[in-house]
Amino acid sequence: MESDLPDDVLSDEPIMPEIPIKANKAIPVTIGILLILGGVLAGLLALSSAAVFLFNDELRAEGGFTEEQNRTFDMMEETGMAATFSTMYGSMALGLLAAGVMLIRKNPLGVKLGVAAGSIFFIANIVETIWMYMVAEDYGFEASIGSGLVIEFACGAFCIALPLIVIMIPEGRAALYHQPVILLEPRMISDEEE
Repeated sequence: MESDLPDDVLSDEPIMPEIPIKANKAIPVTIGILLILGGVLAGLLALSSAAVFLFNDELRAEGGFTEEQNRTFDMMEETGMAATFSTMYGSMALGLLAAGVMLIRKNPLGVKLGVAAGSIFFIANIVETIWMYMVAEDYGFEASIGSGLVIEFACGAFCIALPLIVIMIPEGRAALYHQPVILLEPRMISDEEE
């Protein structure tokens, strides 16, 4: 009896078995810890942006702030940059902290929350660079869009990609979704199976 299958599918070679992937619980835990550390850094960014509101003119005079530092504080307060970035970095910090805890607990929602929080960082960096470029001249600064934007783009892309590492590695995906992950090899049909 002739088979309708092509000759390259028919073979006398044994069939490669399906290879189960063993879950590696260390992958989501490691990424979760990195996200928590990123959340702490994001919290420090939020606090540094909010620090503008803590230093009024008297405290700046007592602290010996330079003219350039005073102009920077004025620019951030008057243009709304301080409030905007305190909010953005603060929400990013909360998102990264929550995502990190979720990944440590093997909750798949942590990946989505981590990507969302990383996206906030990505957007905040680009907006900050462009906003600074638009208002810097009014406050006597020279700002350019160039290498800073490239570095911030790379940092933002890393923050978005970091939580995705868990699901890109089969062992991490198996640990996160509590389901066996199987690498499928192309099946070879032998003459005996016909």
